[in-house]
Amino acid sequence: MGLVPEAKIRILEELDEEPAHGYLLAERLDLSHGYIYTHLKELRDEGMIQVVDEPEGRKVYGLTENGEYLLKALTDRN
Repeated sequence: MGLVPEAKIRILEELDEEPAHGYLLAERLDLSHGYIYTHLKELRDEGMIQVVDEPEGRKVYGLTENGEYLLKALTDRN
């Protein structure tokens, strides 16, 4: 069992590709909206992602530098 849930790792991997809205992440990862937003809040509280509010009221999520380091540590198998 890993210390970081697989869903969070998948979210970080998606955000490493490009910033995204929560609904788009839920769709891409085939996760419920409630589930994705729970993880996004936790990742934000942990300083792994940041949120940018768009003028339309939507939020765009992206990795922070700490999130990039965590993802590299979790996925680097060398």
